[in-house]
Amino acid sequence: MKTKQDSFFSSGLGLAFLAGIGLMVANISPTIVTAYVQNPIFSTRDAGNIISINMLGNALGALITSFYLQRFNWFRATVFLLSILIVLDLFSISVTHPFLLFLVRFIYGMTAGALMGIAYAAIAQTSGPERIQALSYTMQLLSGGILIQLITPQIESAGVIVVWLPLVVFSVIGLLLSPLLRKRTLAKDSFVATKNQSRANNLIIGLGLASLFAFQMGQFAAFAYVIELGTNHNFNIGFTGTSVAMGLWIGGPAALFVTWWSLRSGRALPIILASSVQIVSIGLLTVPNSTYFLIGNVTWGIAFNIGISYILGLISELDNEGRTATLAAFASTLGLFAGPGLAAFLIGENNYDRVILASLAILLISVALIIIPAMKLDSLSKTHRIIWS
Repeated sequence: MKTKQDSFFSSGLGLAFLAGIGLMVANISPTIVTAYVQNPIFSTRDAGNIISINMLGNALGALITSFYLQRFNWFRATVFLLSILIVLDLFSISVTHPFLLFLVRFIYGMTAGALMGIAYAAIAQTSGPERIQALSYTMQLLSGGILIQLITPQIESAGVIVVWLPLVVFSVIGLLLSPLLRKRTLAKDSFVATKNQSRANNLIIGLGLASLFAFQMGQFAAFAYVIELGTNHNFNIGFTGTSVAMGLWIGGPAALFVTWWSLRSGRALPIILASSVQIVSIGLLTVPNSTYFLIGNVTWGIAFNIGISYILGLISELDNEGRTATLAAFASTLGLFAGPGLAAFLIGENNYDRVILASLAILLISVALIIIPAMKLDSLSKTHRIIWS
């Protein structure tokens, strides 16, 4: 007989991986930016816009998918979308004109966003969405950390091929996992039912989505240029890449805390604590001291992974059908678009302090927005997921 634990570690891990494929561009964005900064055809602003435009496509793809979730077979759509991602990543290797690359990455982003929308909706139908989201970000950050460590020293000699080929590998693995979408079930044993509501009210949903958007925007405004920030401090590129990678390596497993701790402290307290640590950590990156830079990256990685897991889990609880979770994929990737885009606009001639200050201000806004939804769900139940009846 298959146990709930077996189900979690089989389908849960698979869904976690599928949900993360569309975000791997963001997780290795510092190396992509660095690879194209070193290309004389691309300006520093162009390099940041590659990420921004890719994430804009992600956001639109997720948004469009949210309106059509009930109209197509999720398994077949996933196979089709992953196949398109493979083709576009391979094509990106040979593109040398900025405008054409922007177009290719926008189409890639829309495809990846549609895939995220399907995966997020499937995760929302499980009994522990915050746990699966934590697993997803653990995989993403560990993979991103390994790739940044391996890729960064190779960029100068190998060029952009080293940033796009790993994404092809992730999509191929995704194809092998896609049959998991045939076996979705809605587990209800650990839910708390509410009365006379099919979902949370629009204000709660809107605040949750706005907070997620601001959270991701603030994070990735700083993250997209973090390797270049280290270079601006005159740190060795090997040390800078290792520091960023360590933040991902250590931050990734930290999300396993969420899979174990779950809702024992509710939702509001973990989100507030994690966001506070992130704000301090990003501030440390502005100090031209290698120790502070390393500590900042590591604590940032830990706090980010815990915070994003709880926020996405919270939003997954706001309705039963998974539509709000798909809108979360839209809000998240819209933030990933806006963050690097804002940074590219503000940076000018290497004005990194301006980027960091904007990042910190946006993160503070995110915390303020999430407090009401988190407290609302905590008032219904601090220890179990909510189901609307």
